[in-house]
Amino acid sequence: MSDPAFRRLSVLWDLPDDWCEEQHIIDILENIEARFVELGLAERFVFVVSSLADQLPMTHKERVIVLQTSDEGHEVPSYVGDVFMVFKNYPPFTEAPDNLRVFPLGCNKDVPDLPAPVILERPIDVFFIGRPEFRDDFFDAADQAFGGDSDLRVEISRAPEFRKGLTPDDYAKTLAASKIALSPRGVSHETFRTYEAMRAGCIVIAQRQIPCWYTAGWPVIEVDDWQDIGELIRGQLADPAAMRAQSDAARNWWTEKCSPPAVADYVIGEIAARLMGR
Repeated sequence: MSDPAFRRLSVLWDLPDDWCEEQHIIDILENIEARFVELGLAERFVFVVSSLADQLPMTHKERVIVLQTSDEGHEVPSYVGDVFMVFKNYPPFTEAPDNLRVFPLGCNKDVPDLPAPVILERPIDVFFIGRPEFRDDFFDAADQAFGGDSDLRVEISRAPEFRKGLTPDDYAKTLAASKIALSPRGVSHETFRTYEAMRAGCIVIAQRQIPCWYTAGWPVIEVDDWQDIGELIRGQLADPAAMRAQSDAARNWWTEKCSPPAVADYVIGEIAARLMGR
């Protein structure tokens, strides 16, 4: 795609073509633009969107705000001291500078947002498809828990490559038909599937996350390992009332904390707070 155009907001788009995160970031910026126009801030800043942690097409300590994505190494960008603020996916492992904030990865641009059926009416009990790299422990535990005859409908499979399992449409349909979505980490702690599953109203089980504002108290069941996954899942499925509540909470958390309008509100609030503190 060509660089997205904004009416009033100055944006330098420095992502490769067909980047998975692009629509999430475009939607965030469109929401920021509308609010910035109302606040009289549309000409105050230049937003730089980048996948890099070591260089930018432009720096300025008073004007440049960076939205950085794709940093699966969870780094603090080297240019953080040369810009007004940095908002990034993948929270750093180390202490963040006072002008760095994190925001949720969001959903892959190719995965459609489908209507979410009532959780108890979904035919699939447990769902995961993904590459096997870095997930040996997960697949070993899943094979042990569900490898034999099972009383559950389990769809757990290994994808040959990234984007080479189900089509995005079929993946979204399968999520919408699943009660529980598993979200084992790959090379990084964050993964699109966590947010896609929340948006779809699934009960989400994921590996322990790096604590940050959008994971504090969220309705994702976090585990340190996958050894007791069968017992955990059966416990969830045995409580219909809790399942309904968990499904609703996941949808609400996506809308109120992780969706583009919610992230835009957060970004604007953090920029305003830094402006007032200067």
